[in-house]
Amino acid sequence: MSLLSILAFSLIFGLMAGASIDKSHILPVALITAIILYISRDKISAREPAALSHVDSQQNTTTASGYYAWPELGQFAFAVDGESFQEAIKQLLQENAIAPDEDSAFKAHILTAHLIPDNDNPHDSNAVRIDINSRTVGYLNREQALSFRRRLDEKALANQITTCNAIITGTVEVNSGYCVKLDIAPFD
Repeated sequence: MSLLSILAFSLIFGLMAGASIDKSHILPVALITAIILYISRDKISAREPAALSHVDSQQNTTTASGYYAWPELGQFAFAVDGESFQEAIKQLLQENAIAPDEDSAFKAHILTAHLIPDNDNPHDSNAVRIDINSRTVGYLNREQALSFRRRLDEKALANQITTCNAIITGTVEVNSGYCVKLDIAPFD
């Protein structure tokens, strides 16, 4: 909760109290309200939105950002075509302190991937973009994108951004590159 919003709310509350009781109470009520809100601002900001009720028997989860989160499988079997996005993936590795280990393979850190239906894509209006930490790391190919969009339609999530866990793997060998793997069921 920002300082400006605390002051605005306190002033409104003080005006309401002053209008109902006495105008001389506006400033003290506003001041007391501001102090209480300022002291409690961390508790107010930390509150999570209430969990959504389950619409059907399938496992529905929603992240704190309000996006549907695909169920965690722990398999990371779906590799994203990220050949054109190697620089962005390398930056993610550096930002997340992913360093080579003894086996010359990068340690896999679990990140959150956003699967974004890209309706305005000039090459394919059914494209699905994969972003991690606001960086594009790849796209689903045409067949996968169509299957993914059918899956979204089945869950009444058409054109919605969804999330799943992801890992970045790769080797330090030249030309092997990096690979983003999603923890999501394979597409039919």
